[in-house]
Amino acid sequence: MGLRQEKKAEQRRAILDAAITLFRKRGYEQTRVQDIIGRLRISEATFFNYFPAKEALLHQIALDQLDFSIAALWTELERHDRSVPDRIRYVMNQWAQGWDADREFYVMVVPRSRMLSGDQGALREKSMRLYSLYEALFREGQRRGEIRTDTPPIQLAEMLEGICVLIAENWVFGWWKDRTEPLADRFRTAVNVFRDGCKPAKLGRSSRATKSKPKGAKLPVRRR
Repeated sequence: MGLRQEKKAEQRRAILDAAITLFRKRGYEQTRVQDIIGRLRISEATFFNYFPAKEALLHQIALDQLDFSIAALWTELERHDRSVPDRIRYVMNQWAQGWDADREFYVMVVPRSRMLSGDQGALREKSMRLYSLYEALFREGQRRGEIRTDTPPIQLAEMLEGICVLIAENWVFGWWKDRTEPLADRFRTAVNVFRDGCKPAKLGRSSRATKSKPKGAKLPVRRR
């Protein structure tokens, strides 16, 4: 990256950071573009050169969150000293703890940014990249005998992401009014249940015994 590009990236980052600071302090609706440019002492033209509207700041926040998740998955893909289920649980825990630590911000930003839907444009591209990394991780788990092999890895990735996205949405919107536990606790429970369902099936003697007729049992007589 050349010096010109670096300066542009720094200015874009400065605008976004200033906006985030003001969003936290005043709220999204109460923060105007004029407040952001006043804080940085830049012109309105400079702001719109980087962001076409205030809503574009939310879009960038969503992209940054996906970039964080992608980087975390890349790190876990390069590790082979822990099981795949443990690495998946770690990534999900990192996500949840980050949101728990900044709940008010995510409650404000997520509904407005389409952060969890990622259904178009750059959000979709990054979401698909995230899916491909999950798929690679599940494929490794299948090779290592840690993940069941009767389900395609991409479908396992879809299931896991779908579970956690729904839980995150419910947490953000306060869907369950009587549940106040941290998002990390909700994720931990969900991932543990999902993990157990992903374990390779083992049919032992005790399992077969439950399917056979108990010794001495009589078959019921079917009456006409």
